[in-house]
Amino acid sequence: MRKQLNRHTAGLVLAGAGVDAWGVARNDPQFPLAPPLPSAISIMMRLSGAVLQEIATGPTAAYLAECRRVDQALQEAAAALERAIVDTDHQTISIPAATGGEAKHPFSHKEVAARAGLGWIGKTALFVSREFGPAVRLATVFTDLPLPPGKPIRSGRCGACVACLRACPAGAGRNITWQAGATQTDQYGVDACGRHTASAHTPKDHICAICIGVCPLSQCGRIVAVAPQETRRQRSG
Repeated sequence: MRKQLNRHTAGLVLAGAGVDAWGVARNDPQFPLAPPLPSAISIMMRLSGAVLQEIATGPTAAYLAECRRVDQALQEAAAALERAIVDTDHQTISIPAATGGEAKHPFSHKEVAARAGLGWIGKTALFVSREFGPAVRLATVFTDLPLPPGKPIRSGRCGACVACLRACPAGAGRNITWQAGATQTDQYGVDACGRHTASAHTPKDHICAICIGVCPLSQCGRIVAVAPQETRRQRSG
């Protein structure tokens, strides 16, 4: 008999793999560079707050190691979910976390996460999760397994906050509220960011990460007036 996998059991698989939050988006309209499978499962893991507090002028060795650790954990979580999906005779394709951002990995995990209702895109083009701010990493698993989607978030919720803009050493951010469908270049100066990271000798495939560390949501991990999401804490309660 074919095994069954629904939202609850998928959540148990992801919780067991250490995922902090996840959601489902419809792949319609199809995401650029996405496989032609109807559902996109966005999985998210949080970066260490202690590591982020050390960032003052650029990424530390501890931050880079933390990114590698979380990316590997996301890859393992995606593989666990893929195995569970395959056991139900459904199709699945995963796209790993994109170290280096969309310039080198043009598939946008951020768009999937926003359409899944996990957060929005901020004023320096970071994905801002509702619970952990931009201090997260993302991966995506596509499947034809029928799962109910979350409610998409279609506009930014940073409000009047400009902490990332003030801290950006490249002046790359723009005080623009993100709207679904906007491109990364609409949100911030990609070239200015690239020139700064090159001149500051930031390790290849990484941003300076200052904007991640200064975001109030990275520091307090909360925001008001948002809907519930699928988190490890909620699923275990």
